[in-house]
Amino acid sequence: MSAGKSRTRLWFLWHSWLAMPIWAFLFFICLTGTIAVVSTEITWLVDPSMRASGGGEPLPPSALIAAAEAAAPGGRVSSLNWGGSHMAVGADMAMPDGTFTTAWVNPVSGVVQGISSGASFRQFIRALHGWLMTYPTGWYLVTLLAIPLVGSLITGLVVYKRFWKSFYQPRIRWNQAPRVMWGDLHRVAGTWSIWFIAVIAVTSLWFLIYIALFHLGIGLGGSKAPVMVARDGIPVTATAPKVDADAIVASAMAALPDMRLRYMRLPNTAYDTASVIGSSGQVPLLPDILRIDPYTAEVMAVEGGLDGASGVELTRTIMRALHTGDFGGLPVKLVWFAFGSLMTLLVFSGMLIWMKRTARATVEAVRGLKLARGSSNA
Repeated sequence: MSAGKSRTRLWFLWHSWLAMPIWAFLFFICLTGTIAVVSTEITWLVDPSMRASGGGEPLPPSALIAAAEAAAPGGRVSSLNWGGSHMAVGADMAMPDGTFTTAWVNPVSGVVQGISSGASFRQFIRALHGWLMTYPTGWYLVTLLAIPLVGSLITGLVVYKRFWKSFYQPRIRWNQAPRVMWGDLHRVAGTWSIWFIAVIAVTSLWFLIYIALFHLGIGLGGSKAPVMVARDGIPVTATAPKVDADAIVASAMAALPDMRLRYMRLPNTAYDTASVIGSSGQVPLLPDILRIDPYTAEVMAVEGGLDGASGVELTRTIMRALHTGDFGGLPVKLVWFAFGSLMTLLVFSGMLIWMKRTARATVEAVRGLKLARGSSNA
């Protein structure tokens, strides 16, 4: 090989090495995203205060609020979060010093099992995965990875002939050389992850397009006026009227009897409504959101579902649910975690194969350039 061709080969290999940071970054995002899917469950395993055990009739919201505020004097409960029968109810509170804290209340006994301050592990890992905790720059950096992800999916299907055979005849030669073993593992993991890679890539592209249009001032339409309490519907009293949390939840459950209660937010201002969020199971990907008058407990609006949202709102909700696996409960989360782990392994194995091949080619190119120079000097 001539010295000119050797230099061209080295430039190509240098170009290949520059791609390494992109794939290392993709590996990091895949890993943190996989952890984020089960971040609540991880915290539940580590923190005993989040666990609930024992059967019995659950307490009404007012009792949970009273217990939380008694455990944190001066605190005001702003929302309640029901995570399931195995989890304590999270009561988010605003403290007098301007900070926020969460009291974990046993839904049956009403005992406050612990108080958490600051950002939770779930909030931290999702912020790290979603926008590298540097919004909006991090958001763009993360969502831009959808482009190489789509490209790798398409090119992989083209290069790997008869890939469908790995579905019913997966072959991983564990006793062969590492290069062969990792190659087999990469092909099998890629085949089984096709649908999951497509879901993650498409939803990431949606996040990228949506935020780009938002920052460009280009609306997608479908926005609705906020639901607020009318001025003449606000009682005139010397002190702020007490909100009846029990009546709010009862009104929501009467409107949607099959709904599984997940979240309740109390009003922040005199004109604000109370919000109750749950899942009736009619559309697994779409939550039910009810806006309720805090003074009369009258349901003012039902949002979410197929009939209660615009096309843009439906798309945004569905895309988020598909990306995070946050629908269908723990079984769906475990499926997303399993395929997220497989996708992370796929990126890691691809990096190893690429590094070994590129490193070998680099050594050969350098050796060829030295030989070419030596022959030209002779």
